[in-house]
Amino acid sequence: MSSDDSEKRDVGIAGRAGIGRAVPLHPMQRMAADHLLKSQTTNAPVTIMGEADADALVDLRQEMLNAGRRFSLTHLLVALTATSLRRHPTLNAVREGRNLEIYSEINIGLALALPDGNLIVPVIKQADTLSLPDIASAVADLRQRGAAGKLSLEDVRGATFTLTNAGMVPSARWTTPIIPLGQTAILGVGGVRRAPVVKDEQVVAGWLLPLSLTFDHGAINGYPASEFLEDLALGIADPANSGADLNPNAAQRGE
Repeated sequence: MSSDDSEKRDVGIAGRAGIGRAVPLHPMQRMAADHLLKSQTTNAPVTIMGEADADALVDLRQEMLNAGRRFSLTHLLVALTATSLRRHPTLNAVREGRNLEIYSEINIGLALALPDGNLIVPVIKQADTLSLPDIASAVADLRQRGAAGKLSLEDVRGATFTLTNAGMVPSARWTTPIIPLGQTAILGVGGVRRAPVVKDEQVVAGWLLPLSLTFDHGAINGYPASEFLEDLALGIADPANSGADLNPNAAQRGE
C-alpha cells in the first residue's frame, strides 16, 4: 500500500480526522443506541420548554432537611409528576396504530447515572399511589442495586413515563430528551438556580427550575402537552395545593 493510500485511509470519509483509538461501546450503551434510534424513527418528537417557580418547593425540602428528613428534589418531583399525570392521562400512554392506549398504571422510569458513566432507567411502579417515604425508599433501593449491577429485568420494564434529572450539572438547563419506546413523553429537569424574578411588581431573587417535555406529536398535540407542563409547574410553585402526597411522615407500605 502506498503512503498516499495510507493517508487517505487515515483521513477517511469527507476528510474526517484520523482515528487515534477505538473504544468498544458498553453493551448497555449499544442497547440504548438501538432503542433510541428506533424511537426517533417511529415517533414525531417535539420538545416544549418551560421554567417553574421553585421557591416553595426548595423551602419545603429545606424544612424537611431541618427536621431530619432527607428527601431530595427528585423524590418530590416524582410525586408531583405522578399526580399531574393522573390529571393528564394522555401523557401516560402509547400510540399503537390508530389508537392512543392509556395505561392503567403510572409507572415512572427514573434515569440514573452510574459511576462508570452508563445510564440505567429503573421503574418506580404505581408512583401515584406511593407516599413520599415510599418513593425515597424505592429510589434508594434501585440506585443501590443499579450501581451494584443487581437490577432485574422486572426493575427496568413497564415504565409509562420517564423523568430524567440533569440537576447534578448546574449549567445544564434545558434538554431535548428522547422518548423511550412504549411511551408518549419524557420530562427533562435542569438544575434549580437562583435568578432575578418579578413578584408583586418587585424584582427579587428566586429559585427557578427548568423543564423540558419531549412528546410524540403523532400521539398528542401541543396543547395537551403544554397543559400537562403547566399543571406540573403550578404544582412545583405551590406543592401544598398540588394534590400530591408530600407528607414526610407518612407511613411506608408494609408498616
